Amino acid sequence: MTADHPYPRSGPNALHAILLGFPIALFSANLVTDITYLRTAEIQWTNFSAWLNAGGLVFGGLVLVWALASLLLGLAGGDRLRRLIYAVVLALMCVVGLINAFQHSRDGWSSVGTFGLILSIVTVVLALAAGVIAHSNLFSREVAR
Repeated sequence: MTADHPYPRSGPNALHAILLGFPIALFSANLVTDITYLRTAEIQWTNFSAWLNAGGLVFGGLVLVWALASLLLGLAGGDRLRRLIYAVVLALMCVVGLINAFQHSRDGWSSVGTFGLILSIVTVVLALAAGVIAHSNLFSREVAR
């Protein structure tokens, strides 16, 4: 708290928040294209899914690097637990997304199937959880005055 800012700063910096929006949107779109492929069997939807997943991984990696740097540079900060949980959720999102990318690189029906759909769902849930953790005081230990 400073004289200019009477309330403690919570949540990520604006650029970090914008970057976090990309994996949330791209992984969610990946899930939609997976469902569409399973309903239509049009092979082009698997291509869309693979590219959306790759884009989600690129931006997810950038967000993860930023979160790890924030965690390491601010270890003495009061919201260390929130930053640690946030970084772990982002790391899990990237790992599951990478496994999903390997799954989507397979040929034909097996590229999505049940396992690919489950991986996409887990990736979206982790991306949304990262967004909630980043933009809420869920794991904050602040005490009201």
